[in-house]
Amino acid sequence: MPQQRRTDRAAIVAASIAVLDERGLDKLSLHAVAARLGVRQPALYHHFKDKGAILSAVAAEVLERGHTDRLPEPGEDWQAFLTRNAHSLRRAMLAVRDGARLLAVAGPRAPELGNAIAQVSFLEQHGFTGADAVLAFVAVSRYTIGATLEQQTASDGGEIRFPDTPEAAHLIEVAAEVARLGPEHEFAVGLAALVSGLSPLRGR
Repeated sequence: MPQQRRTDRAAIVAASIAVLDERGLDKLSLHAVAARLGVRQPALYHHFKDKGAILSAVAAEVLERGHTDRLPEPGEDWQAFLTRNAHSLRRAMLAVRDGARLLAVAGPRAPELGNAIAQVSFLEQHGFTGADAVLAFVAVSRYTIGATLEQQTASDGGEIRFPDTPEAAHLIEVAAEVARLGPEHEFAVGLAALVSGLSPLRGR
């Protein structure tokens, strides 16, 4: 149903997110966004130069709404912060349809400057060099986006499948247990291993 005629940037972004949730990223068209706002498509170009600019603004808004744990807390250790930050990013992507694909395609290449300064400084205070601090955040964010992307795009739900043969019986049971534990547990296990593996970077 068309909304009241509004074509400011915030309204366009909100309408785009609504269309994204309804249709998915592949069918998010500017025509559909304009129709939802009750305006003609050219009206969108008064605020955004093209669809790519709108998608970038949508990705930023998805992060603004859902990625709430971006900064370290007083007394927090670096492993806990990286873990909490990754779960926060994951929640933001899962909150919208095709959220991981959206961020992979149109998300910011670097965090907001103030956040970046605080994040890198925090890891430096815990023994990382500046370069290794940045690489640690890159590794965690890429794992988080990739794991969430697989979850949101897997046609079979991401289940591990083996041929139903006697020699595969044990692996079938194990795969069923992994499926029972669920994608959140699977993500957390991988994240814990990754964060633990970053320890040798400290004081290198």
